[in-house]
Amino acid sequence: MIARLIRYSLVFVLLSASAVLTGCSSFVQKPIDLDAQFWNDKDPVIGVALSPLPAPQLALTGNQGLLELAINKGVNSKLSDQVSAWELHDLESLPDEVVASLKAKGLNAKRIPDAIDLTKFKETEKREGYLARNISDLKSKYGVDRVLLISYTTTGAFRSYYSVVPTSVPTPQVGGIGMLVDPKDSRLVWYKPFVVVQPAQGEWDQPGYSNLSNAFYQALDGSRQQILSAFNK
Repeated sequence: MIARLIRYSLVFVLLSASAVLTGCSSFVQKPIDLDAQFWNDKDPVIGVALSPLPAPQLALTGNQGLLELAINKGVNSKLSDQVSAWELHDLESLPDEVVASLKAKGLNAKRIPDAIDLTKFKETEKREGYLARNISDLKSKYGVDRVLLISYTTTGAFRSYYSVVPTSVPTPQVGGIGMLVDPKDSRLVWYKPFVVVQPAQGEWDQPGYSNLSNAFYQALDGSRQQILSAFNK
């Protein structure tokens, strides 16, 4: 059951991120690993940034009509309020940690202080191995040769339903895309979808939802580790 939920979440994250990048949910970019040239080239300035963070929310998934969805939202209203109160502060320092990892390996890296929202940039042709946005202005604006963007696309939890019958317990999830882009032509140097699905340990519906909250923050940390692991080799 958990494996099926993980597969579902990964597909959801991939499609959500692909829609942000391409404007088309049917196009999914394949992962791209860092090659030896990246580690050997010490000259390019790498700017590291976060995208705007999506607020945590409870996603009710599965086969539900409009009336059934409304009923399920009502049943889960207290839980939904709790999920929306979860905090994302721990992610704010992630770009600085990536910068530190890159510098430790002799690469030229710096933090881009602003959140980079890809939806604000002009769409371009959809091609394998390229970001379907024109981000060339970032090169001169921040004095960088590469943009390493950590883009979270989903935070919170999901619960699946068939009609008004729950088919899973609420399960925290965090996911998105890490990418390294050459801004002059939008070529993807590195592209890594990531997702962490973390079931609560013990009962999930105790007062205050403490087990569920703990699981969310474990998922949040797990997502950080997935990004950092790419630059700690």
